Amino acid sequence: MPNNPNNLVVLARARAFAVDLHRAVERRERLIGRTSPGLRNQMLRASLSIALNVGEGAGKDTRAEFAQFVGHAIGSANEVEQQMLLAQALALFDAEIDPLLDECCGIRMMLYGLRKRLRRIG
Repeated sequence: MPNNPNNLVVLARARAFAVDLHRAVERRERLIGRTSPGLRNQMLRASLSIALNVGEGAGKDTRAEFAQFVGHAIGSANEVEQQMLLAQALALFDAEIDPLLDECCGIRMMLYGLRKRLRRIG
């Protein structure tokens, strides 16, 4: 059942989101790196994990396996959302991160839909 991951809109959005978040963190590197380097690193890793889990899952043999990896991507989206909210609460970001929060939520909703479809079909 391998899927071509490059045909998945949610994967393209997740990759773009990770790039955009990395760029936003770069702009605040001194503040975030000095104040909370662990939060910075984990936020960046979680943002990458969304796309990486979808890409890996797309190559699995069954829809059930793919759905499991999509579930991991949902977990990473939840994680990075909370990390961005924490960074905002710590004044490491201001309202500039709001569009990224919105995009993270949009990606997560797409992932829920994909997982539901995979479970229904498979």
